[in-house]
Amino acid sequence: NLPLLLAEKTGKTVAVIGGGISGLSTAWQLWMKGHEPCIYESRDELGGKLTAQVPKSRIPDEVVRYELSRLKENLCQVNLRNNLTREDFQRIREKFDFVVIAIGAQRPRLMNIPGAERALSALDFLQQSKRDRTRVGERVVIIGAGNVGCDAAAEAGRLGAREITLIDIQEPASFGKERQAALAAGARFLYPKFAKAITDEGVELTDGEILPADTVIVSIGDLPVLDFLTEDIVTERGFIRVDENYRTSDPRVFAVGDVVRPGLLTDAIGAGRRAAETIDGLLGDRPVILDQLPPLDRARVKMEYFDPRLAGFKDIDACALNCASCGGCRDCHVCETICPQNAISRQDREGLAGHRPGHRH
Repeated sequence: NLPLLLAEKTGKTVAVIGGGISGLSTAWQLWMKGHEPCIYESRDELGGKLTAQVPKSRIPDEVVRYELSRLKENLCQVNLRNNLTREDFQRIREKFDFVVIAIGAQRPRLMNIPGAERALSALDFLQQSKRDRTRVGERVVIIGAGNVGCDAAAEAGRLGAREITLIDIQEPASFGKERQAALAAGARFLYPKFAKAITDEGVELTDGEILPADTVIVSIGDLPVLDFLTEDIVTERGFIRVDENYRTSDPRVFAVGDVVRPGLLTDAIGAGRRAAETIDGLLGDRPVILDQLPPLDRARVKMEYFDPRLAGFKDIDACALNCASCGGCRDCHVCETICPQNAISRQDREGLAGHRPGHRH
């Protein structure tokens, strides 16, 4: 790998509460800019949902472990098994220049229907299935047909379920590979359907129909656990309220990821970067200027080059087809760092007015 381009050390410190995707994204960007992030994580490993719940079929374990090892090598201040109290949070806020809350959402929403205790939450099910510690039987009904519900459906299929049904009160919001994986597992989608009760037979609907099930999984969203927050941090509907740069009601405290609003892994990564850019500007006492490039069309993004199981490429064209195009170059140098073939280099080109220095090969 090519060496990382790091800014000079500033001596400024930032506490990052939460070692999931959004927290790690924030910490990495701050470290690249010369600051000293310190991560506080309640679990015994970093990665959040990526290591605990995202199915192995979505992201290979080799990739996850490699990326986490890179983070651990460079982010030296990591405190695991830290369940913070309100007093701990106040001490952290007084000790560090800035604080970033990135604890995710780990409390499943519950259904207020008879027999709800018979069901598994999607997060619990995915955590158990990732460690091959659960069985589902032949018939599975999943209440909630979003992307997390689709992940549960795909895992149920992997564990041997023959009949998988997802129900929702509206047209399902799932899309992309999660939806494709559920369909590939043979799942069917029923909507609009309303669960009335969960019984020994399965899920009873309000229209009187009973969907037979050996296992019932509930996937209707999750909420963050905010018991440690002080009262001056404003929340709304169970989530932390932030501005467009992820700043909370305390100007020295930011919040990113699912603790702000549910989203994709890419949303969490982007939020971490934006918060880090804002904090960097504030620490440097300079205006915060964030790029405003439009989102990249998802159809143009190919992620295969992250897969270490690819043996190689037969020629240059085949290699190039597996690159992700960022559109306009932002001079972030990430392409140089992550290209597994070391195929990208940059050269200074003097005298080219109106062009950024360097170009890619």
